Amino acid sequence: MENELRNLCSLGNEANRANFAKRWKEDDKKVVGILCSYVPEEIIHASGMLPWRIFGTWRASTPLAEEWRRPHMCLYCNHVLESLLSGELDFLDAVIATDWDQELVRLWDVWKYIDKTPYTFIIDVPIVNSENAIRYFAKQVELLCQSVEKMVRHRVSEEALYHSITVYERTRSLIRHLYELRKAEIPSLSGTELLGITTSALLMPKEEFNRQLEALLPYIEQRKAKLNKNSPRLLVSSDRLDNPEYLKVVEESGCLVAMDDMDTGSRHFWCHVDTANISPRSTREELITCLARRYLMQPASPRMMDWQEQIWQVAEWVREFNIQGVVELPQGYSRYREFRTHFFKHSLEAEGIRMMSFRREYHLAHTAQLKTRVGAFIEILEAR
Repeated sequence: MENELRNLCSLGNEANRANFAKRWKEDDKKVVGILCSYVPEEIIHASGMLPWRIFGTWRASTPLAEEWRRPHMCLYCNHVLESLLSGELDFLDAVIATDWDQELVRLWDVWKYIDKTPYTFIIDVPIVNSENAIRYFAKQVELLCQSVEKMVRHRVSEEALYHSITVYERTRSLIRHLYELRKAEIPSLSGTELLGITTSALLMPKEEFNRQLEALLPYIEQRKAKLNKNSPRLLVSSDRLDNPEYLKVVEESGCLVAMDDMDTGSRHFWCHVDTANISPRSTREELITCLARRYLMQPASPRMMDWQEQIWQVAEWVREFNIQGVVELPQGYSRYREFRTHFFKHSLEAEGIRMMSFRREYHLAHTAQLKTRVGAFIEILEAR
């Protein structure tokens, strides 16, 4: 079973990430690229298409993208555009973005202008999670649903949408169980391995992912992760971090990444749809409103304005997972994260939580510096 686990952890690697999507295309079915964790994937799944999270190339240079964007702009967007211009995303039938920030909007603008992908759509996501905002976002999700229906030329039925919600809820429950296993002194999975699994979940057909993870669970539950050290226990906070090697560098510095605050990890899978209030007989409006609420109420990214609630969420995870320190890995030129860093650090330390921040590239780089910084942070934590 160890080989099967390693295989699941590696499906998000650059060499493997498109495998399931291309097999999907061989069956004459459509693949929809998603550029943000706020896109309600269930809508796409219910239409019979494959939702596929877009990651960028892990190569260091982005010469093609820099003909359209400056190198000191959002690195995720630059590396995604490099993949697009290199032909690596030619299999996509559609791309759906949000206005997560203006960098992502500008990427979508270029994508639409280049016209390499047959269909493009962008969703407006509120920056607060009030009841008014949820109602507004539900209208945006309905517009997405109508647009998807035009693409597939059939209606997305209430039954199909409810079924997709149940499939995705099973995925969330399975991954939440993996997070629960991280509370053990020696967890079943390292932080590196779990990020490999969660990124794989963003790329695979959810039914196939659920089947593989369900088969592996009995083995994972009795497994002990192979770690250099199982303490101190750290929480890593970042956005658009899809390369598990970053967490491997952190853990090889002499610690355990026991929890994360990432849109490719906990934040994307933590919050559930309120299925108690819906059924196969629910109206489309009821189903879409439940989806809108779930996506808007998930543990928030720095682009949302409820920064204090984000601090409370991280502090709650710190207590729940017995965390000794927080390592923030802001991606270079990720403006919202960089704007929030000082508030994040000051607020966490006011809660008695030590934090360090290391500005990273999108591709794996400066690993020696990162290991040195994390090593020094570990010494501070162990001296307390």
